[in-house]
Amino acid sequence: MPQFPAGDQKVKIPAAWLVEHSGFNKGLQRGAVGISSKHALAIINRGGARAADIVEFKNEIQQRVHASFGIELHPEPVFVGKF
Repeated sequence: MPQFPAGDQKVKIPAAWLVEHSGFNKGLQRGAVGISSKHALAIINRGGARAADIVEFKNEIQQRVHASFGIELHPEPVFVGKF
């Protein structure tokens, strides 16, 4: 598992690495929701997904990462599109 010093005897582990190594690879698609083919941390609406679908997918990723590595991911959402 890659790690980088984060000061105060802490380490930073790349979230994208955790996501991909828990089974959510770039380009993964589940119906109208998926992960960008360019970045493992970008959840995308491939057309027709509801906000609830996106949140459900995000929750699944967080749960799997926690189950796999014992690490909690905290999202930093950026909303793109029409609201």
